[in-house]
Amino acid sequence: MKKTLLLLTILSFIISCSGQGKNNASIENSIIQIPQNLPDQNQLDKYNFRKKSFKISEVIGQDTVNDQEYVLYKIDTTEKHFNYGNSIQFNAENTFNAYYRAPCGNDCFPSSTGKYFFSDENHILIQVKQFQQHGDCEAENLAFNNGFVKYYINPISNNNFKLIKSNGNLNDDSLNVKYSAIIDKYIEEVKNGSSALLDYKTIATDNISRVNDFIKNRTTIKKYKVLYSKKVDDVSLVNLVENLDIPGEYFFIVNGFRNNYEFQVGYYKLKE
Repeated sequence: MKKTLLLLTILSFIISCSGQGKNNASIENSIIQIPQNLPDQNQLDKYNFRKKSFKISEVIGQDTVNDQEYVLYKIDTTEKHFNYGNSIQFNAENTFNAYYRAPCGNDCFPSSTGKYFFSDENHILIQVKQFQQHGDCEAENLAFNNGFVKYYINPISNNNFKLIKSNGNLNDDSLNVKYSAIIDKYIEEVKNGSSALLDYKTIATDNISRVNDFIKNRTTIKKYKVLYSKKVDDVSLVNLVENLDIPGEYFFIVNGFRNNYEFQVGYYKLKE
């Protein structure tokens, strides 16, 4: 996972500097208000986030719709380009700042600030207060007044974590960890081939409608359930779907949302 994320980070800034342009029921109630009396934050910081910086899969606040999951991984200062890519810093005052850096100015530079708290040892609450971006993209300066979003802290290796949107129920968290790992298998198997799968045009604009449209018109599947949706490489949204007519059978509906794939959807099933 770490190697994959690092490669994607390096590829991202190399491409930018070469001149190219830029339902799940268990998470419905993840937006909450901060409790009045929080327990001691140092005691709840089980994984030592405070006063620490990580690489992150995407600047928090850059996409407030597809925010189901973020991946944090240790900054390896022995790497030549460790200063570049997406990073987040958790400050002692329960604030965070996230940002993107690249070796040249021919790029889009998003950044965000906000607050975080630990509600218990397994969950972190995150609130984006400000998002900005400048550079080779549309300039933005947005202020948010939303509640906190709860994420389950899933350690995947030493100093590497997934933050998975949560309703606070550990059983649901466990299922979402499982579903996220299944999508990781898709990522490893397909790698950069997602766009080749997007062979179905649809006028539907939201993710679930596109999934339903594809299944109805391109498959014979009658009963199914979307278990988990995960953004991959800022190119596509991968939906893990269970075929309810065949117990234990999963497949993927891939929704491409970059401009050149805007109305395209595809199907994939893991190799045995």
